[in-house]
Amino acid sequence: QIIGQVTTVPAATLDQVGAGQTSANPASISGTALTGSGKPEMLYLGAEYCPYCAAERWAMISALSRFGTFTGLAAVRSAARNGAGSAEPYPSTPTWTFAKATYSSSYLTFTPVEMNTSIPDKATGGYTALQAPTAAQQALIDKYDAAYQGAIPFIDYGNKYLSVGASYDPSVLKGLAWAQIAADLHDPASPVAKAVLGTANYMTAAICDLTSDQP
Repeated sequence: QIIGQVTTVPAATLDQVGAGQTSANPASISGTALTGSGKPEMLYLGAEYCPYCAAERWAMISALSRFGTFTGLAAVRSAARNGAGSAEPYPSTPTWTFAKATYSSSYLTFTPVEMNTSIPDKATGGYTALQAPTAAQQALIDKYDAAYQGAIPFIDYGNKYLSVGASYDPSVLKGLAWAQIAADLHDPASPVAKAVLGTANYMTAAICDLTSDQP
């Protein structure tokens, strides 16, 4: 039921939010067109421990649900402390993970890579490994993410647009449960909707450029 609310925000609500309240938006880049299975590809690299990824996923799910269908989304929280015992910013932010999710669309390919879990790894001081980028994906990180020193979330929209880091302040989700966030997405006047859906609208615009405004 909660996932249903996140994936079916009415277009009228998204339109009412418009630009919303975002702090960063996708920037233009140039490169050989990134495609997958014969369709434009949107590549995401993040991690389950990351609070900035946690915030960004709400918007990604909302935006991508306008072009296709998710299955297998699972609720998780960002980490509170790393393997060295240091506190993380915006601890335990409620979110979803793409680690075991699949996405089906006639218009684009969405490729998510969750590189680490939120389980602390005392041996490294970080977090346990989950999914490793391919050599081609790592090359894109090396090319486009170098200026950001490898920051995540990293989102490449077909090598036409790039988004690195959270697009809004994750503190807007502080103290809220999944059900409350999902409900707030249907209230365009709520701070959650202004942040999450504002971000989703910018994502939608970038994706529409990849799909030639389809559907």
